[in-house]
Amino acid sequence: FVVLMQRVAPVSTRETILEAALSVFAESGYDLGTVREICQRADANVAAVNYHFGDKATLYEEVLQYAYRSAGTGEPMPRLSENPTEPLTQLRRWIHWYLRRLLQAGQTEVGRLMAREMASPTPALDALASRAVQPVFSELNDIVQAVTEGRLNQREIRLHSTSIVGQCLIYRSGSAMLERLDPPHFGIDDAIEIADHIAAAACAALSPSFKDSTA
Repeated sequence: FVVLMQRVAPVSTRETILEAALSVFAESGYDLGTVREICQRADANVAAVNYHFGDKATLYEEVLQYAYRSAGTGEPMPRLSENPTEPLTQLRRWIHWYLRRLLQAGQTEVGRLMAREMASPTPALDALASRAVQPVFSELNDIVQAVTEGRLNQREIRLHSTSIVGQCLIYRSGSAMLERLDPPHFGIDDAIEIADHIAAAACAALSPSFKDSTA
């Protein structure tokens, strides 16, 4: 018998440091999280941190973007260019993708780190916004613009996109309160139902010809 050995790519020192830093910063925040603790968890030395990131501030900036990219299942973001003649379909797909991403992050280290950063922003938030979040928001804007067939100006498009994001975010950022309300709140097991509801509301608001097939 021939045994086929699958080669597993080794985890780089840089990625090991990022994973360790994600844990430390999620637990302690930027101010209290130390490079010493990160090095201990990564089994690395300070020289390795300096080599790959330069300093603590740059390391934290990279960790935020690493965490944002790591959220969810790795499913690629739906894009208008994949189906430009069916923007309503792409809007539904985008909302499903984004909501699942949020709910799956949940109470993980990624979710805790992002919650800390939103509650007490650091200078690293600027880089996260421009390099990681802006492309996601811009894609939603493009889809909304296509759905509305040029009827809205850029400010109106941004208002609709922000409303869609906000409807998704409440199920994560407001989960502590929602789970204390009666009847019980919706959670990860209800992701499809929640996304369908948000998508139906958004499509109805944006497209006069929209008819909810689930109604």
